[in-house]
Amino acid sequence: MELSRTSDSAAAAAESSPPQPHCKNCETPLQGEFCHSCGQHDRLYLRNIFAVVGDLFGEIGHYDSRFYRTIAGLLFRPAFLSLEFVRGRHAAYVPPLRLYFLVSLIAFLILGSLIDTPDQQLIETQAKAEQVTTDSEPASTPAEKDTVDIDQLNLNLSFLNAEDQAFVQAKLEYLLDNPRVLRQRLLSLAPQMMLVMLPFFALYLKLLYLFRKRYYLEHLTVCLHTHAFILLSITLIFLVELASSQLSRLTGWSIINETYAWLEQIAFIWIPAYLLFTQKLFYQQSWPLTLWKFLLTMIGYLVLLAIAFIALLIIGVLTA
Repeated sequence: MELSRTSDSAAAAAESSPPQPHCKNCETPLQGEFCHSCGQHDRLYLRNIFAVVGDLFGEIGHYDSRFYRTIAGLLFRPAFLSLEFVRGRHAAYVPPLRLYFLVSLIAFLILGSLIDTPDQQLIETQAKAEQVTTDSEPASTPAEKDTVDIDQLNLNLSFLNAEDQAFVQAKLEYLLDNPRVLRQRLLSLAPQMMLVMLPFFALYLKLLYLFRKRYYLEHLTVCLHTHAFILLSITLIFLVELASSQLSRLTGWSIINETYAWLEQIAFIWIPAYLLFTQKLFYQQSWPLTLWKFLLTMIGYLVLLAIAFIALLIIGVLTA
């Protein structure tokens, strides 16, 4: 009798309790907001538009906070993001590869526009100089103009056949007459060349710290963060220089340029110091050993950079 009452109460409780939710994708019983089988979020997307807009602003705010937290750590805390990534703390920061792609895209777009667009003051100065020259000297004939003969470059292209030599020389003549084409081509190829160089630099670090027993991806993470820092720092220096020159021109205050020059000196001191502290904090070696390996790192990096620049120049000339 007592057993039947217990079973009846259990059945009544089961009937009164709400049914356990299931994943709409794979029908697995849910134990939280995400399905532990397929990973789908238990969210109802067909709902009131105001609720959708509220969630959108919440996700944007969350992403913005993660982005700003990442940028602050990238600029002012050497090795911090790399150490956090190695320790498995990923959710609070932008992943290294995505961060590098984002910073690289923004940096090369801004630097390309700044380099490709001449300064208005420089244009006005050149125009005035040309006007003075025109007024003071007789017009020069085309034969009197300074020209660059391709034969004066003394190119050693003996390893190419006659057809390839003619093609390269024609390309060079065209680029000497149109240097802007080559500049634009080099700027468009620079991000890809930098991305190709990073794995080789990470391999160099792996060999340099062979006995530290770190994975190759750890070295690659340091490379991604440090290069993102360098690109972002150089971009900010160019932007601040542009803003200070414009403000100084509009206001006539020389203190603006003086302040920028002071900040620029601090930035160019901070960049190598940041790289040195990154190497010290990430690899955790003594200062004498860190300084020695930092010197070897800079030498190896300059060699890789020179090889990448030569390859960039060759590809840029042949494909311009």
